[in-house]
Amino acid sequence: MSLSAVAMFGQTVMKIAGKEVSKPEFEYYYNKNVVGDSTKMSVAEYALRFINFKLKVADAYNRKMDTVSSFIKELDGYRNQLIPPYLTDDSIKKVLVKEQYARMLEDVDVSHILIRVAEDTTAAYNKAMEALKELEKESFGKVAAKYSEDPSMAGDSGRIGYITALTTVYPFEVAAYNTPVGKYSGPVRTMFGYHIIKVNDRRPTRGQVKVAHIFKRKPIGAKSASLDSLKQVVYSLYSDIKNGKTNFADAAIAGSEDGAAKSGGELPWITTGKTNELFEDTAFAMDTIGSMRVIEAPYGWHIIKLLDKKPIDPIEDVTPLIESRMRGDERTLVIYDSFINKLKREYNFKQYSPVGADSVIASFADVKLTQDSLKSFIETHANLGKDTVKQFIDSSIFDYEKRNLEKKYPEFGLLMQEYKDGILMFNISQEEVWGKAAKDTTGLRKYFEAHKEDYAWDTPHWKGIIVRCASKDIKKQAQAMLNTVPMESATECLSNLNLDGKRNVKVEKGVFAKGKNKIVDAKIFKDGKMPEDSKYPEVFLVGKVLKKYPESYKDVRGPVLNDYQTKVENDWISILKKKYKIEVYMDILDSISDAQQTFDAQNEAARKRELKKYSVEKH
Repeated sequence: MSLSAVAMFGQTVMKIAGKEVSKPEFEYYYNKNVVGDSTKMSVAEYALRFINFKLKVADAYNRKMDTVSSFIKELDGYRNQLIPPYLTDDSIKKVLVKEQYARMLEDVDVSHILIRVAEDTTAAYNKAMEALKELEKESFGKVAAKYSEDPSMAGDSGRIGYITALTTVYPFEVAAYNTPVGKYSGPVRTMFGYHIIKVNDRRPTRGQVKVAHIFKRKPIGAKSASLDSLKQVVYSLYSDIKNGKTNFADAAIAGSEDGAAKSGGELPWITTGKTNELFEDTAFAMDTIGSMRVIEAPYGWHIIKLLDKKPIDPIEDVTPLIESRMRGDERTLVIYDSFINKLKREYNFKQYSPVGADSVIASFADVKLTQDSLKSFIETHANLGKDTVKQFIDSSIFDYEKRNLEKKYPEFGLLMQEYKDGILMFNISQEEVWGKAAKDTTGLRKYFEAHKEDYAWDTPHWKGIIVRCASKDIKKQAQAMLNTVPMESATECLSNLNLDGKRNVKVEKGVFAKGKNKIVDAKIFKDGKMPEDSKYPEVFLVGKVLKKYPESYKDVRGPVLNDYQTKVENDWISILKKKYKIEVYMDILDSISDAQQTFDAQNEAARKRELKKYSVEKH
């Protein structure tokens, strides 16, 4: 039910400048800002603050601040961050996560034949079908050697080895896990081309293993004598580590020819399919933590050290990883199609056979899609696939849902209203309160003079400048300069002593209480020793002790500005209360339960009296 519908059923709590605030909206703000807060307040107290908030928002709307491009862009940015959970099919997503996790518990040994796709997709498909037919009379290895265009397996049997979930593209993974042992799939299309996949074996996952390694590469074209010499170096290093003559991590940092060298050779957790098969088999075969093995691969030698082993993480721990991978592969389309089909059922989708330029292609909810609108869609969208009608329909349904989220989901509507009002309130407050008060130097000065007693100090403060000099000569020049200029110009004047990129003088200006600066403590308050500074050994101070009060609002600008902003805000709210009509429906407001059950009766009575000024009869 929309908020306007709720209000029509007599659930309006208040009206501000003619705009209704429903009970659900008020409760949303109250529960969010008060119930979960440690400093609780009654409904009446919050209502008074809420009125002030809505008055500011009403003034922002009156000034059409909601039509400014920067506001629209900012609000759209927030909306785009909030909408993804509403534009997906969570049920199919959960199914896919469970499917993925089940596959992570099993490894599949696969071979494949790859036919790459150039411009002519049909030719590639026909070639894949030709290879598939040849498999009826020839071994997979022979056909792979003849047809496969996988450059890493040229002339080979096409065997990839064991894979597990999340190690290949999704269509390949689906075919691999759905094909029985000893059988092969039909042509499977991926981004790489058409695959024919044979499953050689299956086994339960070996879990995860963590190792460190030291890698020595075989130089390209090296002679056997050179390789024998390098092999001896590897085994000598292995022996030194094993006998405690050198540390594994130090040896990896010093000599490993791998990106992990800087971390002592330590690699991330390894699962099946993450590295080459020889390396994985060796790592998983090791049982004793800290044990080491040397292996020789065609490209070089590894000294492997076992650091840890564990089973596959529980599904709740790997779900974020699975979902992140799903967002980047074909499963996104599976979820999208399921979501669109769900909306089609919900919105009574119907598709027709069009007969004219303006005839209806399809209808759903209160929308009719025509041939003309299809034409416009095609003209404004590049890189459309073959089924443009389906893309047009799906896109139209998706955009309709996206536009109507506030109506369909009241909680989303409230959240968006909160963001909208919050941005408007901030923008107008920046103009009317914070920015205005900060620039109003006359108002700040007058406010300070009228409330000087509020800024009295318990202990004396020193006001002035601390000048630190690189030498006695610089100090002498600085003192002479300050005899001829007011203190306000001291920093700018002394900067003339910093010549040729060399900083000869450092100046610190301010109002200091005892304990805030060691130099002021030592020289003015006679407390402690002067700090030593070899770069700036010469120090002098110019200023005076203020015993009780600051001289100017500038001496306590932060507190004065805060207080003056409060005054400016209160004055502005008083103007807004005269400018805009406020109506409160007390019977509805009184039906809202207080988060704070005990409060000061006298204060609460005063709040109720204030609210009753705006009270109107239920309509």
